[in-house]
Amino acid sequence: MLKKKSAIGFLILISFWLPSLLFAVELKTAAQESAPKYFITAGNTMGGICVEIMQAIENIDRKIQFTGYQKFVPFKRLQNYLETGQLDVFFGFKKTEERKSKYIFLDFPLYQLNYVIAARADDKIRINCFNDMRSLGEKGKLLTVYGTAASRFLHEKGGLLFEDDAKSPAMLLNMLIAGRGRFAFYHDLGLQNVIKRNALGKKVKILPMPFFTYYHFAAFSKNIPAETIDKVRTALEKIKNDGELEKICGKYLRLK
Repeated sequence: MLKKKSAIGFLILISFWLPSLLFAVELKTAAQESAPKYFITAGNTMGGICVEIMQAIENIDRKIQFTGYQKFVPFKRLQNYLETGQLDVFFGFKKTEERKSKYIFLDFPLYQLNYVIAARADDKIRINCFNDMRSLGEKGKLLTVYGTAASRFLHEKGGLLFEDDAKSPAMLLNMLIAGRGRFAFYHDLGLQNVIKRNALGKKVKILPMPFFTYYHFAAFSKNIPAETIDKVRTALEKIKNDGELEKICGKYLRLK
């Protein structure tokens, strides 16, 4: 009789756990070494705006699990892995026509970015457009990060005096402080992160005029079933409607 009761208890336990095992969704992803999207925290774990968004989705739908974001993968390799199906999803992609042909993007953005100008805190200059900087000649030299969309953007604008020798946003602001140029050009998410983490608020300021606005999205491999993408979309919509998404983004997009 005792064995029979134990067997019945085991079957009841299985009946509770089996549905969640059968319908769990595990999505392979990776981290891009690009703070504050992804960065190693003081506790030696992966953090960042995209990590917090994924964790919020997991809290909403316990059947969704993201794995692999604890490890940095070079960005070009990451993109290739997503295209070939070695990764299932990546959070923090700019949507372009070329990428739309390779991946499946969710409909609405995760967060907004703005290309902005940073200057030394004691600089009284006002800039409203690129012509203002062109008119300054050598006194309007821009600095930016090599190999980034910001660098390509300045090349396309033409007629601007700029240098893209910086290897990171932190190096970019150090070059600005050292007087290598008058302005630093990059997106506000990256600049604000460096200013906050390095206590540069008394040395550097971000000018209020945005020069270009774009967004980052979640992108899926084309191998992922539509119903799986719908699960993530539904959870993401819920954290957006509940104000959780804005709360997460606000931690990284405000200086104070």
